[in-house]
Amino acid sequence: MLKTLDVTAYKCIEAESFDLAPLTLITGTNSSGKSTVLQAILVGMSYLKQEKLSYLRDLVKPYVQLDDVLCRTADADQVGIGLTSEGDCKFQTFITESLQGVIGDRDDLYEYEETLFYLSANRSGPEELAELSKELKIGAQGQYALGYLEQRKDKPISPELCRSEAPAQTLKAQLAWWLGYITGTQCEAVTSKVTSTRIKLSFVMGDLGEVSPLNTGAGNSYLLKLLIMCLAARPGHLLLIENPEIHLHPGAQSRLGEFFAFLASRGVQLVVETHCEHLINRVRYEVYHKRLKADGALVYYKQSSEERFLQLGFLPTGHFCNSDGEQVNFPTGFFDSTLGELLEMG
Repeated sequence: MLKTLDVTAYKCIEAESFDLAPLTLITGTNSSGKSTVLQAILVGMSYLKQEKLSYLRDLVKPYVQLDDVLCRTADADQVGIGLTSEGDCKFQTFITESLQGVIGDRDDLYEYEETLFYLSANRSGPEELAELSKELKIGAQGQYALGYLEQRKDKPISPELCRSEAPAQTLKAQLAWWLGYITGTQCEAVTSKVTSTRIKLSFVMGDLGEVSPLNTGAGNSYLLKLLIMCLAARPGHLLLIENPEIHLHPGAQSRLGEFFAFLASRGVQLVVETHCEHLINRVRYEVYHKRLKADGALVYYKQSSEERFLQLGFLPTGHFCNSDGEQVNFPTGFFDSTLGELLEMG
């Protein structure tokens, strides 16, 4: 599990250190630098030796060109990204004009699409036919997730991640339980192989029967790929996720927060960029009910690209606290963004 991230002169971050919890939530205004945190982790990982390094290098290619990513307000001529894992294993990545490299205690900490997974905000939506990859499990756009489901649907997932309410420990059964629970509907994904590299998807929607993904809510398809990635994980794996709440209604967004808290409480580490107050509030509720330890989650909030990230923790009561453990309120302009209008209306 990653413990800290140190970033120097990268994009809009001059020099900041981040403690990383089992569940770390990154939020703030648009274009303030939230995705930069996830990109920094990916860039750091892209200099570790691993089997699928070429795929990760291709993924981070836009994020390692010095002219594009060097912080314009920092007095620096290189980017530095440092990561520390449990056991104080450390490695540092540098991006300079002449070279890009890594110095560290070990080079096998995480492997892309094996123990490290990333799902970008720009991911694929509803589709009847999807590609099956023999190299990657999920893909940064989730483009291979349905192929992974077809290959592994009758295999058990990690026992630590199994819900007893589901009829079996298989990926298909656990996926159907979470999909139905989060959406609040009867919904099951059904896949079949069309060719050796093409997969067909449909949803079984209760009494409606089989429905094409193109003829049901887009939220089901976006959520499905996210759930496949998460349930493919095991304790000790690291998941980087952008905007998981895409196309979900508020109740589903809240239950997604419960899902993330569930994963974090069972040893999967998540770094999640989100704009969703319903998701964050549900994580608070899970802490309040002791289903996630208070020190199992952190929130980082960034008001603008010029300001630093504000770190907030959780008290056992579910309230926010500062680094000294003192109860504090969330910064204005997020949870209270419409409070003035509501008070005016009475």
